[in-house]
Amino acid sequence: MNEFFQNFLIQAREVWGKLSPNQRFAMAGVTFLTIIGMIVLLIWVQRPKYEVLYSGLGEEDANNIVMELQARQVPYKMGQNGTTILVPSTEVPETRLELAGKGLPRASGVGYEIFDKVNIGVTDFVQKINYRRALEGELVRSIETVRSVDKARVHIVIPEERLFSEDQNVPTASVMLKLKPTAELKEMQIRGITNLVASSIEGLEPAAITIIDSYGNMLSSIESVDPMVKLTAHQLELRQRMEDYLTKKIQSLLNSVLGNGNAVVRVSAEIDFKKIDQTIKTYDPNTVVRGEQREETVQSNQTENTSQSRESAITNFEINETMEHVVSQAGSIRRLTVAVFVNYVQQITQDASGNEVVQRVPRVQSDLDNITSIVQNTVGYDQLRNDQVIISQFNFDTSQIDEQRQALEQAERREFWYGVSQKLLLVISILIFVLFARSLLRSLKILPPKEAAEEGIETAVPIEEEISLEAQKRAQIQEQVMIFAKEKPANVAKLIKTWMVEDESND
Repeated sequence: MNEFFQNFLIQAREVWGKLSPNQRFAMAGVTFLTIIGMIVLLIWVQRPKYEVLYSGLGEEDANNIVMELQARQVPYKMGQNGTTILVPSTEVPETRLELAGKGLPRASGVGYEIFDKVNIGVTDFVQKINYRRALEGELVRSIETVRSVDKARVHIVIPEERLFSEDQNVPTASVMLKLKPTAELKEMQIRGITNLVASSIEGLEPAAITIIDSYGNMLSSIESVDPMVKLTAHQLELRQRMEDYLTKKIQSLLNSVLGNGNAVVRVSAEIDFKKIDQTIKTYDPNTVVRGEQREETVQSNQTENTSQSRESAITNFEINETMEHVVSQAGSIRRLTVAVFVNYVQQITQDASGNEVVQRVPRVQSDLDNITSIVQNTVGYDQLRNDQVIISQFNFDTSQIDEQRQALEQAERREFWYGVSQKLLLVISILIFVLFARSLLRSLKILPPKEAAEEGIETAVPIEEEISLEAQKRAQIQEQVMIFAKEKPANVAKLIKTWMVEDESND
């Protein structure tokens, strides 16, 4: 192997020495461009993919995090007007752990850590203000852990204690929420935030809490003290839950049968919220004699020689009595109405030219009957309740879905070709380098030492260069002489002897 490289270097120097300046410049340029292209391609392929480290940062937190990243020499990018920091995906977990160990990003507001440092000489008024600030800060931190909430602000009013209880004011609180993009708070989440704030402050009632969003819209509904109003709201919520449950149940089943986007389901439920408490007594008409009492009296009159008799009987019957106490719980289904819209079925036909055409045609009645049976069995159809299930078919407008599907396919196609182009460029660069090296090796025509010794002839190294006419003629003459010497060595020997005799005679 060492001899191979030594021979290669020797012959490469010889070839380089025989090259013209233009050829040297061209070869050096190609080699340089190939190396630069390989380096650029490797850098481009191996460039890091950036992911979001933190978003929605304040100026102070963003500045502190950037300083830490610079100290750790972690590459980063800024986005969203400096509120978002991106780092390479491989650095995200470790960087977050290290920043969390240093308390970054700092939590919103000031919490109970305000009391970590004891200041001598603080007045009672300042202590109350600090307590309120700490309480507000802790509530902000708790509220911001809700998934849909981006930022939160809490304001608490704690009235001073009065001498008489009838003069005492009640505490109040207000909460302003900045929701994340496309996020929406559900009624249960709003109620949860309300109860969280109410439970954190002594004497605060949920009705005294106001919640608004960053646009000023009222999110919390002031609960009435009337229990009937509260009951009505609970009934509406229960009805909505029942309808949503049945809708999802039918929709998931039809999606599996008809495919996604080919069915729309709506359920309307009438709920019976009456609570009936009744006692029922039932008597068995089939009586049984439990006992009988008879009394007979005989009176005689001796003067008139007559007698009287009286007989009485008392019969006691056993009467079976059944007492039943029935309590009907509220929330039973009184009636269900289900509306289902199904899309036309897709059918492939051929036009006059024989080309395949995709059309949507109405479904046959048997399919609609099967869908009706499926829906009835899913919701627990009861004819005695006058339940109703309506199945209608339409040709759905799928233009928006088709556009979204096409956009998704285009994005996937771009991502696919982007990855293919990266690999293709790498392969092309490697092929160019291999072909260049192969052509260089061919031009050198390196022979192993054993083959060269067996041939006993020194093979000239062909050089692709502009050879003059005289050099070409000289090469042809040398080649012919070598061939003649091989074929007729005796004649060549005589010719050489003749030349030697002529030289001696001339001398």
